[in-house]
Amino acid sequence: MSERKTLVATFGFDIDFVLRRISGREYDKIILLSLKTPEGEKRVEKAYTTLKTVCISMGVDCALEWLEKNGFVRTIYSILSREAGEASVELYLTGGPRILVVSALTAALMLSSRHAEKINIVVEGEAFEKTWEAPLKTLKKLVALDEKSREVVMHTAVLRRTSLAELSRKLGLPKPTVLRRLRELVDKGVICKMGDEYLLCPQVDQLL
Repeated sequence: MSERKTLVATFGFDIDFVLRRISGREYDKIILLSLKTPEGEKRVEKAYTTLKTVCISMGVDCALEWLEKNGFVRTIYSILSREAGEASVELYLTGGPRILVVSALTAALMLSSRHAEKINIVVEGEAFEKTWEAPLKTLKKLVALDEKSREVVMHTAVLRRTSLAELSRKLGLPKPTVLRRLRELVDKGVICKMGDEYLLCPQVDQLL
């Protein structure tokens, strides 16, 4: 039996983003996160009613989760924790106001490693054909790095392929120090070693 899949999407007045995402893809549930404001509530409800009709025709559960006033991050955190405990989750951050998108990303980064394993983040270009996808567990690895490790990662990203000697020279650090950092990053699956050279592992490379 295949694992259930849930789409959690930031949502505003435009249903096109969500429609584009669900077209040709299979989800068991769609949850729309939206800000509840006096100015926008009716427009959001109208958009949701239209989208729900499409979901019903596809046999997919659809729900609107209102976020009110303060505490956006903690509310989204609770929703993501609940859904990741029941299914794999795609967190779709293309629609809705910026404050909602930032709150959703912050909430995702605060999740436990157990829940992060179940979540993939997706952002699509609004005026061009480009999709950015990131496993949440990979993002959390990068965010958790200390300053020196981040420098090693970003210099490796810029150089694409590099050696211990070159990194040591670029960073102005002793080779033993850089080697220790590289070994730690290899163990974490952030940097990969190919012969005597180092490069970003594939999942990290596509993010940076």
